[in-house]
Amino acid sequence: MSVFVDTGVFYAHHDTDATRHDVAADALAGVLRSAEYGHVLTSDYVYDECLTLTHRRTGRMADAIELGRRIRGVDPYPAGIDLIHTTRSRFDEAVERFEEYTDHGLSFTDVTTIVLAVHHDIDAVLSFDDDFDGLVDRLDPSAVERSD
Repeated sequence: MSVFVDTGVFYAHHDTDATRHDVAADALAGVLRSAEYGHVLTSDYVYDECLTLTHRRTGRMADAIELGRRIRGVDPYPAGIDLIHTTRSRFDEAVERFEEYTDHGLSFTDVTTIVLAVHHDIDAVLSFDDDFDGLVDRLDPSAVERSD
C-alpha cells in the first residue's frame, strides 16, 4: 500500500493550536509507523503549499523551515516520507485536469496530487479535504489509528 499526505494534515500536525492537530498527529504517526499503510509520499507542490501556508499563518519563517525539515526528515526528524517531484509531463497533465475539474473547486496543488497519485499508483490520499472524493481514494485522517 501507499499513502500520499496532503497539506492540511502536515499543517494541522505542525500547528499545535489547530483544531485538527490531535487527529493529524495521530494520523501521521499511524501511517508512518504501521506497515499497513506502506510507502508514505508527498510532492514538491504540497511541500511548497505547506511552507507558504505556515509562514503566512504564523508570520514566522522559522516555523516554515521547521515544517520543511520535518517533511524532508532532516535531523532531528526521522525520514519516512518520500518527496515526489512533478515532471514536465505531470505538470502538463495537471494543467489539463485543472481546466477539466472546474466544478470541483480544487487548487492546482490538489490537481497535481491527483495526477501524481494516479501516475504512481498511490492507494490513498491522506486528507481532510473531501474535494478529492470521487477522483482518488481518500483516507480520512480520523480513520487512521495511531500506531505506537
